[in-house]
Amino acid sequence: MDRLLCFLCLAALAATLGGNAGCSRQFYRTKADREVYSVIRQGNNDPRWKIDDYNIKPDATSRLYNPFNPDGEPMPEDDPAAHRKMHRVAGMKGAPDWHNNGDTRYVENPYWRQYLLVNERGEIPLDKDKAVELSILHSPEYQAARENLYLAAMGVAQGRYEFDIRFFGGDSVSYRNAGGSGASWRNTATAGAERTLATGATWVVDLANSITWTLSGTGSWNAGTTFNVGVVQPLLRGAGRKVVLENLTQEERDFLATVRQMILYQQGHYTRIVTGSGRQNIPSGASTAGSTPNTGSFYGLLEQQIQIQNQRQNIIGMEDNLNRFIELFDAGQVSNVYQIRNMEQNLLSSQRDLLRLANSYQSDVETYIRSLGLPPDLKVSITDPLLEQFQLTSPTLTALQEDVSILMAAIRKRDQPLPENFRDELKTIIRRTEGEIAVLEQDLEILQKSMPDRIAGLKSLEAFITDRIADGERVDLDPSVYDTETFLTRVNKLQTEEIPNTLARLQATFTLLNLIVDFDEPTLREMMQNRSFAPSVQEALRLLKLSEIAESTVDPEQSTLATLQQELERLADELRTLRGENGDEAAPRVIHEDAERIIAELRLENTYRDWVRRVCSVYQNELVTLSLMQTRARLDAMTLAPVSVTPEEAFQIASEHRLDWMNRKAQLVDTWRKIDIAADRLRGAMSLTFDGTLGTSDKYGVQFSKNNSDLALGLRWDTPLDRYDEMLAYRRSQIAYQNARRAYYTYVDSVQAQLRNTLRDVQLSQINFEINRNAIFVDTVRVDVMQLQMERPPTRGASIDTNTSEQLVNALNGLMRSQNSFLSTWIAYQTQRMLLDMYMGTMELDERGRWIDPGVIGSEAAVFQRHAPVLIPVPIPVPMIETPRVNRRYVE
Repeated sequence: MDRLLCFLCLAALAATLGGNAGCSRQFYRTKADREVYSVIRQGNNDPRWKIDDYNIKPDATSRLYNPFNPDGEPMPEDDPAAHRKMHRVAGMKGAPDWHNNGDTRYVENPYWRQYLLVNERGEIPLDKDKAVELSILHSPEYQAARENLYLAAMGVAQGRYEFDIRFFGGDSVSYRNAGGSGASWRNTATAGAERTLATGATWVVDLANSITWTLSGTGSWNAGTTFNVGVVQPLLRGAGRKVVLENLTQEERDFLATVRQMILYQQGHYTRIVTGSGRQNIPSGASTAGSTPNTGSFYGLLEQQIQIQNQRQNIIGMEDNLNRFIELFDAGQVSNVYQIRNMEQNLLSSQRDLLRLANSYQSDVETYIRSLGLPPDLKVSITDPLLEQFQLTSPTLTALQEDVSILMAAIRKRDQPLPENFRDELKTIIRRTEGEIAVLEQDLEILQKSMPDRIAGLKSLEAFITDRIADGERVDLDPSVYDTETFLTRVNKLQTEEIPNTLARLQATFTLLNLIVDFDEPTLREMMQNRSFAPSVQEALRLLKLSEIAESTVDPEQSTLATLQQELERLADELRTLRGENGDEAAPRVIHEDAERIIAELRLENTYRDWVRRVCSVYQNELVTLSLMQTRARLDAMTLAPVSVTPEEAFQIASEHRLDWMNRKAQLVDTWRKIDIAADRLRGAMSLTFDGTLGTSDKYGVQFSKNNSDLALGLRWDTPLDRYDEMLAYRRSQIAYQNARRAYYTYVDSVQAQLRNTLRDVQLSQINFEINRNAIFVDTVRVDVMQLQMERPPTRGASIDTNTSEQLVNALNGLMRSQNSFLSTWIAYQTQRMLLDMYMGTMELDERGRWIDPGVIGSEAAVFQRHAPVLIPVPIPVPMIETPRVNRRYVE
């Protein structure tokens, strides 16, 4: 028996030690996840704030992913000096097991780059949807939002656990040596359960068993078992469901607010990534987002790309016109060298601006990808179909103009021969230009399809302006900006006159360019001399007003070239005579300078080269006109998604759908509820208690006896004699509620002001969009007019106006500024539409976190059906208290 008891004691000791060791870390982690995710799923029963993306474990392709065992993390790289403190501190040896899980030098997922999809240049193609997708996958801030939602759900799980049945148990083994009375072993085991009820009652049930083994003498032993029951029910302070369920109620309401805030954060996250505006705070919690920057936007990067392209287009125009001015100066048609220097200065300034824009763009790209949670050394290519509609001149046409400018620069260098392959290049240029004509025809088809939307937009804008005028406001706006007839007349003229004329002239240049491509120089000279041009060539010369260059080269005897050759021979004879007669060096030097001038003019009057230069120059002019036609067609095809909701309608929609408004209402009620909770503490404490004990009477501790039992029923209370702190807390709760009331209606006012300001910005952007559209039309005409002034071939004795270069530079710069302003206005409008959708509480995201554009935003739009409020029945009818009437006499 002694051995049996010893064995039982040792077994109990082992069981106690094993029980205290508990389950594994993984068991508790997965159990916590199951309970918390269950709470989140239960909170997702309302479609207005349903969340699917709530798992806090990052995807394996994410930079945030942890490839190591979360329950046995290896030690990250440490500072050497600080690390020594872990192994020896204050002269004492530290713990030896710091490195049991191994060491690692990785903090981020070391494999995440392998999952990135790159193009042939090693760049990640990044459109707005891909940017949002990458930010959700890699952003530390977005991950912090998920974790804060998890922590809020954890608080609910913990609050619910307080009202569950909670089991407890334990065991203790002790050895005692009392000197003269001998030694003994004692084992005491307990097990029980407790629970708190919604009424505030708490009951505890436990079973205790004790075995004592006396080692001295005969080695006797005995056992005893006790069954205990205790109940406490508060009757005054701390009693009732209102007070008892307060903490759990607050946890549940806070969690609901966090779920709504998560939806708001997801909406704000999208708008921030795309537009740079509309940022929402992450749901409240202990987790933080780190130091991820919040600068830049996808729209902003697209805008910079367009600005860079517009700047390049501007430089192309300036370079071409500078070369023409130099050519005209050499021909004596530009008498003031200041015009050339002015254009050179403006060209250098534009090139400097292009370098600045490109450098700023690269810096902004790096900052932007950091805001997505990615490192700045990652190579990305910012591109989006959205960009194409703002390329008022197609990139391929811009590239063609650049190549033509390079070729023209070589053709204009009279002191060098024509490039050997220039005819092959002309052949390629013709083919590329035909492709651009096909692009223009596609642009015209798009313009025709967009006509109904353009007309509807203009009529909506006209109605808005008319209403403002009817309200007595002064609107200083040219009616042609929104006049439908003006628009239809402009488009009709573009389609029936201007573009057909441009295409006809381009076909004429193709005829002349093909003549240069198909015939070598001697053959073409012979055709000029014999006037043997085909009728199609003669028609092309007439259409392009180039007949004079063919006629001036028909008779070499009467040409300026023959006259200059005779003059050169005469000067050479004079030079020989003067040197032979008196050796005067001054006169021969003057004659020599005249001879050099004549030789330069001879080079200028190279008939074949002049033919090539003039034809290519006219073609280059028509290419500029083609780009202007393309700009106008694309410009008039662009539309804005209408916004016709009134401020009153937007405010009403927001009052029903804004999730943060719902949270504000709940917060106000939370503050109101605290008054009753604080008032409960002013009451005295009174509790009804019950304690019952039933024990055993036999040696083995298994036979319960009423003779070994005890029952007690009592009433405990204390009087509220000292309630000073509670009194102050109660008064604070009342003042806090008054503050909350004021904060609530101030918030409502701010929402109304926010909506009204946003709608005003939308309306202003609509007007500015049309103004900037018309400004581009005006600037394209200015550039076209200035180009026509330089289209005629140089004639001797004529001179170009001294202000021409400055006017041309101003026209090109004005066109570039108008294009940039037009793009900025469109981006502002799109941003304001997106923000309006979010501010009204009607914004929806798809399963990938992308905005579902509602299209038309108006009083009859589908957005109302799409976001019909979900009515949840209230189980208990709540009577409404009428607003108390004001005692007018008392007020007075």
